[in-house]
Amino acid sequence: MIDLIIGTETGTAEYVADEVLELLAANNIQAKASLEPKLEELKASTLWMVITSTHGAGEIPPNLQPFIQSLSKEDVNLSGQKLIIIALGDSNYDTFCQAGISISEQLTKLNSELIAPILKVDAMEDEMPEDIVIRWLTDYLPKIIDLDTL
Repeated sequence: MIDLIIGTETGTAEYVADEVLELLAANNIQAKASLEPKLEELKASTLWMVITSTHGAGEIPPNLQPFIQSLSKEDVNLSGQKLIIIALGDSNYDTFCQAGISISEQLTKLNSELIAPILKVDAMEDEMPEDIVIRWLTDYLPKIIDLDTL
């Protein structure tokens, strides 16, 4: 099972996640999306795929704040947890894709493992972020399928 963790302010990340769910379903990969993820519900997942925009001055969108705060507990250890991070942003800002970067840093400090480099999608260059994400993610499908069959 793959969990899509969506951080959104305007709905763009949610739309991208819908397209990702379609791609995964077309490849017989079970996945579910959450706008309000709960750590205890995610722990059994094969892969966490975080799709997030950056809010304000580099902040994580408000809908993900409770989840991120739950990761600050002392006993959280995400050893063995696999990750993909898709960060949406605007390169006109110094904090380009900072939410995705911050989430990646926090999750890897807790011993989770990125299975791909962070994908940073620039709103200034990419009118259709879902197209960029689907093309990029397609290259990682064999790895995702291998994880899903474990």
